[in-house]
Amino acid sequence: MITEEQGLEYDEAMNKFYNSEVFEKLQDKETGLYCESSSYVYDLFCDELNLGHIVQAEI
Repeated sequence: MITEEQGLEYDEAMNKFYNSEVFEKLQDKETGLYCESSSYVYDLFCDELNLGHIVQAEI
């Protein structure tokens, strides 16, 4: 998905993900992000790519 939507090669997309704030928070058990759906995590990652930071809607 990310390769198609962002026009990135696979290796470049993986590099961006592994070096992202989203991936950092995904590994931090205190954030609970690992409990969220893959769709939610993907949307956060897209926000980070497009806006330069994570956008999390308030509930």
